[in-house]
Amino acid sequence: MFQISNNELKILNLIKTFIFKIDNMLENIPRKDTYYKDKTREILYEMLETVFNINYIDENNLLLEYKMKLKSYIALIDFLLERLYNKKYINENNLYKLGIDLFEINKMATAWVNNKCKLKSMI
Repeated sequence: MFQISNNELKILNLIKTFIFKIDNMLENIPRKDTYYKDKTREILYEMLETVFNINYIDENNLLLEYKMKLKSYIALIDFLLERLYNKKYINENNLYKLGIDLFEINKMATAWVNNKCKLKSMI
């Protein structure tokens, strides 16, 4: 079956919880902004898939590539949240809470990938 480390499980749980929170908010977006609703969902799922991929990679070069990909997804989500706030689809309190969650995901994922790179270079 799948071999998932404890650190990855924490990151996965954080991302899943984040997806569920945003998913509820995305339902309030009108049809005229369907593109941004769909794009946000797409990036969130790609972010989750990237974490799964990182778990199974053994090469440092690929790990660093996926780390940059994950960080770019996080930056895109940050931008899309800001846009949703500017369009008044989410309020400031929700933006703040989601921003804290996103910061925690970024911090935990970066530390996890960096540790994984160090371990691979020691072997």
